[in-house]
Amino acid sequence: MPYDSVAQLPPHVKKYTDKVQRQWRYVFNSVYDKVLKETDDKSQAETRAFKAANAILSKRFVGKESMIKNTRSDYFNFLIDKWLGNLR
Repeated sequence: MPYDSVAQLPPHVKKYTDKVQRQWRYVFNSVYDKVLKETDDKSQAETRAFKAANAILSKRFVGKESMIKNTRSDYFNFLIDKWLGNLR
């Protein structure tokens, strides 16, 4: 069940900024497609995609503070993930 637009995202994601919503959607869709190709099991693909996408939220923000501005460490982590091939 990949998400075609930000409007389709679950309610727990919609409370975040547009940038975070797009990132969540991208991670979910990427993991979903990859797992579906590997296993051909929609249930497993959806479960793993939700776990990966929700991990973005927990790694990016502490507590229930409103959306923290991007910091240098956020940018550094992004570059490391991109270099390691975790992001496209």
